[in-house]
Amino acid sequence: MTGVPLIFIWISIVQMSLGMWNYHTMQYATKLAGEYVQVHGGTDGYCKSNTCQVQNVATVLATAAVGLQPSLLNVSFYTISSSDHLTQTLVASCLLSACESNTTNFPNEASNSEFAIKMEYQFNNALVMYALSGRTQKFQNPWFPSYTHQVIVY
Repeated sequence: MTGVPLIFIWISIVQMSLGMWNYHTMQYATKLAGEYVQVHGGTDGYCKSNTCQVQNVATVLATAAVGLQPSLLNVSFYTISSSDHLTQTLVASCLLSACESNTTNFPNEASNSEFAIKMEYQFNNALVMYALSGRTQKFQNPWFPSYTHQVIVY
């Protein structure tokens, strides 16, 4: 009698652990990519004449996002207005697997010293198989977001 609920609880714990690991990995990858652009994205730093590209940042993201499928990660790159620190201009938005060949400059304007990187991933939850009589709304697959907003230092 107690075996079925215990198995359900065990699988739930494993799924929650996998979800937390995926979320933490995404946050880490986004933070690392932001630090890369922060140090390398300026016109005086590594990317002289503002030649850093989306593919450079995507490579950092892909390297740090261990265990996540690049074809399931939606990535958006923004420059942010230095005057109000809120106005975002979309530079590129693509799946991480497609971003690795995107040659768009990022950040695309030398006057913008702020940028943002957003990444989303839909976690495929195995608990959907336990939904009874087609009621899957209780166990929908959640979207995990990650975000960084930083200022170019060098």
